[in-house]
Amino acid sequence: MTHDTGHACPTHGSGQAHGPGATGHLDFEWDDLYTGDGSDTAAPDLMLLAPAGDLPPGRALDLGCGAGGNALALAERGWRVTGVDLAPRAIASTRASACARGLDDRVELAVADSATWQPETSYDFALSSYALPPRGPARTDTLAVLAAALAPGGVLALGEWDEEACDWGAPGDLATLAELTEALTALGLDVVRAERRVVPRIQHPSEDHAVIVIARKPHDTLGGTD
Repeated sequence: MTHDTGHACPTHGSGQAHGPGATGHLDFEWDDLYTGDGSDTAAPDLMLLAPAGDLPPGRALDLGCGAGGNALALAERGWRVTGVDLAPRAIASTRASACARGLDDRVELAVADSATWQPETSYDFALSSYALPPRGPARTDTLAVLAAALAPGGVLALGEWDEEACDWGAPGDLATLAELTEALTALGLDVVRAERRVVPRIQHPSEDHAVIVIARKPHDTLGGTD
């Protein structure tokens, strides 16, 4: 499912209730996590955004953008950002915050499933911030979308909760470092950095264990769309 929302600033009540979230959680209402008015747009994840600081601002993709904290931080740095999320109220919150900050002309938004959304351009930087579907076909397809969306030389920053260290989550919900590095390598990306570390939990006064992978698409790799 894809619904492109463009740059338009929201009118009151633009958030709407929506059905289930990621494949594998068909009984979970992802929209229930969001307000739709921008009040839930969190601070950006500076660790995952750090690789973008080494690149000249270009086009960026935030796949599973939530309420838009990372997407808007990139836009404030001069990037043109595409934010994609399955939950309409997440996109509504991102749009509201973009408009409030005068960034709506730098942010394009789409309500879409990360496993089936297809990019219409290529990106110099792509981000997945704790947004992968559970392990299975949807996760495999989402990783393939991220790899295909990168321009040659483009960088991917991916963070997920560490299955080997966290004491929560259903089987397959979280990820391992080996799983992600092997999958991205098989998709033709060069893994620049891969590590397990303790990180803050966004919007929660606590820390938890994460796996962080930074990867780059080689310049000699053909793929993606212009």
